[in-house]
Amino acid sequence: MNTFSYFLTASLFLILFYSCYALLLRRNTFFGLNRAYLLLSIGLSLVLPFVELPNETLTSLPKGSINLPTFVVGQQSASDYSLTLVDRISIVYASGILAMFIRLVLNVWAVFRLIHSGKAEKRGAYILVRLPDDSSPSFSFGPYLVLNRRDALAEPDALLCHEESHIRQRHTVDILILELVQLILWFNPILIYYKRALQEVHEFLADRAVLKTPQPDYPQQLVAYALNVSPTALITPFVSKSTLKQRIIMLKKPVSKRRALFGYALVLPLAVGLLMCTQSEKDLPVSAARKPVKVEGEVFTVVEDHPQFPGGMKKLGEYLGENLKYPEAAVKAKVEGKVFVRFVVTDKGEITNVEVLRGIGYGADEEAVRVVEQMPNWTPARQNGKAVNVMYNLPIRFQLEEDDNSSAFNDFWNGLSKYRNLTLDDHVINNQALRATIEEAQLSGKHISFTINDQTNAVNFQHVNN
Repeated sequence: MNTFSYFLTASLFLILFYSCYALLLRRNTFFGLNRAYLLLSIGLSLVLPFVELPNETLTSLPKGSINLPTFVVGQQSASDYSLTLVDRISIVYASGILAMFIRLVLNVWAVFRLIHSGKAEKRGAYILVRLPDDSSPSFSFGPYLVLNRRDALAEPDALLCHEESHIRQRHTVDILILELVQLILWFNPILIYYKRALQEVHEFLADRAVLKTPQPDYPQQLVAYALNVSPTALITPFVSKSTLKQRIIMLKKPVSKRRALFGYALVLPLAVGLLMCTQSEKDLPVSAARKPVKVEGEVFTVVEDHPQFPGGMKKLGEYLGENLKYPEAAVKAKVEGKVFVRFVVTDKGEITNVEVLRGIGYGADEEAVRVVEQMPNWTPARQNGKAVNVMYNLPIRFQLEEDDNSSAFNDFWNGLSKYRNLTLDDHVINNQALRATIEEAQLSGKHISFTINDQTNAVNFQHVNN
């Protein structure tokens, strides 16, 4: 899975999970479960794109087909390099991460600067900080309960209890986790809604803690306090105007019935369905891009006379070498590996039913399919003297650097140019035919030995029986 696919899939999961929360769970009074759901759904959205469902084509190739030798495509060298669309997108993405990181650092620094401007006092599970002025609302952040000058004089019980519950339940950790996720997925606006929902649940949980002791005028206190509150980024203030209305509604709402718990269970099949729909491209067959030819009659896997690419295996290798291009995304990600392409050569020699059995992604699968689809018609296979359909598997290896064996073979071949007499299995053969035979033997895994006679200026090659 490439980076773009990962971000897209993770974003789809985030949208799914939040939509389920907004439609099914937000109005429940199971505040602890809602908090766990929001945090867990964010974590799952980041992990699920890596999950691969079992697929038989990943472990073995079909036995009912003929396997061609593996062909290798190497990296295309470019003398002049310019920024591609992927490069530009990467620069924009990196710039966004940098901007979000600077924003996060500045916000944290501003909070601690405000905290250190007051007088600190250790009080049990938290540190009470009294500010010298009313420039900020009272709030909590980490282990700090910060009171502005007005609240420090009165120290309202409801406010202290509310903010202490934020500290005990470590709500600041939730917000910082979400900020880090936003740093990576800064382009996804759904995380803004996640943050609002999480802060809202935090307030519900803190309000519930306050109401464990009798507070008959607590809603009135919230409204009165909200009139002098300004919005903040990372801190948890006693009252936020954006959540005030919903908090008052939840204070007066009866406890949700147990059947409301089924809403959490409904999310599971939806998530599984999305997981099945977003499997990596290397796990699923890649369909042919051109209109497939209708295959009439039986498709053979064993025939007397195999179909032939125009010019034979040597020409097939040349065709693949000239037309296959190493995908730019695979080059940048340094991805190598084999792409297994299956196709049918019809009784008319046409190529059809092209699909990828196992791939490596990053555009290599699509490139392999493209080149196979554009092949010229083959000479059809024959069985009992009749043209028949045949299924083939074609492995194509994508590798970034030149194979050492290929380089050694070229050096060896260049060294043979000084010898005039070349024979194969004791028969005289010309230079071009000999090289084609050796290359075909390499592709099919056969072995050829040779002996050099410097006195007669001859080299004799012999096929070795495996």
